[in-house]
Amino acid sequence: MKKQISSIAPGPTAKALILVYLTFSVPIVLLGVVVAFVRYGSVEVSTVTSALLLNAILGFILLWIACHAYNWVASRFGGIEIVLTDATEEG
Repeated sequence: MKKQISSIAPGPTAKALILVYLTFSVPIVLLGVVVAFVRYGSVEVSTVTSALLLNAILGFILLWIACHAYNWVASRFGGIEIVLTDATEEG
């Protein structure tokens, strides 16, 4: 059975995806902290905090915009099509 995603709720989608995004970006920020510590000998906590906070805020905003862009495209050209099948019972 084919279904089409015709609209995405920007707020809840951006909120959920930013949590996924942060799970990938936190290790990258921490790697940057280690590199900065090795290179300069110290790293301020405010730098790390602001990097993570800025990453989360910008990520949320960009994901929110991306959801609106998807909704605009889907309303004019059609959304992403997915195929759904019934799950088989295993037991």
